[in-house]
Amino acid sequence: MEKQKNDTLNQFLSFKTFIFGIFLAVLVYFVLMVYSGWNDLIQILFRVDIMVVIIAMILSFLNYLFRFMKWHLFTRSLKLEVPILSNFMIFFAGLSLSITPAKAGEAIRAFLLRNVSSSGLSEGLASTFSERLVDLLAVTLLALFGIFTLSSHHPVIYLPILALILLLIISGIFIFLFDPLYNLFSLLFKLKPLAKFSPKIDKFREDVLVTLQYKVFFIALVLGLIGWACEGLGFLLIALNLGIDISMDLAIFIYATSSLLGAVSFLPGGLGIMEGSMEVFLRDFLAISAALATALIIIIRVSTLWFGIAIGLIFLLIVTKNLKTEVISKS
Repeated sequence: MEKQKNDTLNQFLSFKTFIFGIFLAVLVYFVLMVYSGWNDLIQILFRVDIMVVIIAMILSFLNYLFRFMKWHLFTRSLKLEVPILSNFMIFFAGLSLSITPAKAGEAIRAFLLRNVSSSGLSEGLASTFSERLVDLLAVTLLALFGIFTLSSHHPVIYLPILALILLLIISGIFIFLFDPLYNLFSLLFKLKPLAKFSPKIDKFREDVLVTLQYKVFFIALVLGLIGWACEGLGFLLIALNLGIDISMDLAIFIYATSSLLGAVSFLPGGLGIMEGSMEVFLRDFLAISAALATALIIIIRVSTLWFGIAIGLIFLLIVTKNLKTEVISKS
């Protein structure tokens, strides 16, 4: 049994999808650099204040802390007895696989959690799912907030897209909450090829329902809004440091909407979609040069996505090393 657990864990620790994400990132940034012009871009990158980048990373880390609070809240609501330090390391270890499609690799937390608690995979997967769901909802609400607070009516053209995404998120929540909708949805898992997964899906739904309790969900949503607003503030500070004349509400709209489009694209880390939409928004709303827009995009992505992955890899090494030590000591 232990061997089977380790084999499954090793599959999740496979770096095939990670390497694909790195390859896609190199391709995306190469295209952006060629498009914006190497010389102008390098000159702009060299004039950014390193202290502003550090502050942006701190704000990004604050977002990860707020996300951890959501994760810890969900695991506690599921009655999982996990020491807070272990839970902290497990959550941050999951950030290492944020570069996987739809950040599905973050589900490694469920496997790591199973090794330090009496939980099955369902509880960990439910916590991961709910944490990502709340993130999507928080970013969508921030993007809508940006639209309704901007003095310019230009971003209103994106309202139908954001409204559709919000509708899909709410529909997904309702499917889990209401038995008639869930029973209709679960008919898919009555089909012969999927029938064997039906009991596991039902258990997963039960665990997700616990995390969707009103009080727990509301606190998690507030934490998500504050956390993503921190990253939006980091985006604003970098933009201002580069000499871009941008307001807080426009910065929140551009960053939140680009992040959302990247998330729903299901591409590794939203690569390509987030950068491309951010480039379009910056040039469309602010009429800045391609080199200036690309410089801002590269710096904010280094300060958020790649900073998080770097932290995650450190914690993943620590957690897996501790697991191997425990296995050796028990054998």
